[in-house]
Amino acid sequence: MYGMWERYIFLNVDGFIISQFRFHYFKWSNKVNPVMHMIHKAGDKMYVDYAGKTLSIVDKSTSEIKEVQFFVAILGASQYAYAKDFMSQ
Repeated sequence: MYGMWERYIFLNVDGFIISQFRFHYFKWSNKVNPVMHMIHKAGDKMYVDYAGKTLSIVDKSTSEIKEVQFFVAILGASQYAYAKDFMSQ
């Protein structure tokens, strides 16, 4: 929810503060049900991707900042998720 508000306030500088944004968003979402339900046969599909922007980690021994890629896999039927950082794709 916070990321959605950040995008909203960037585009609407004089817009709602986050508490009001949440209030109006939840009021709206109860009417439209923005969740898209998909039916999956168990074991049939797995969705994989490298997610979002590159993340940074700090090497504790050298204090060097390293960029990592964030891998995500989700099983279609159970919605079980796996995520792990990697040095590269």
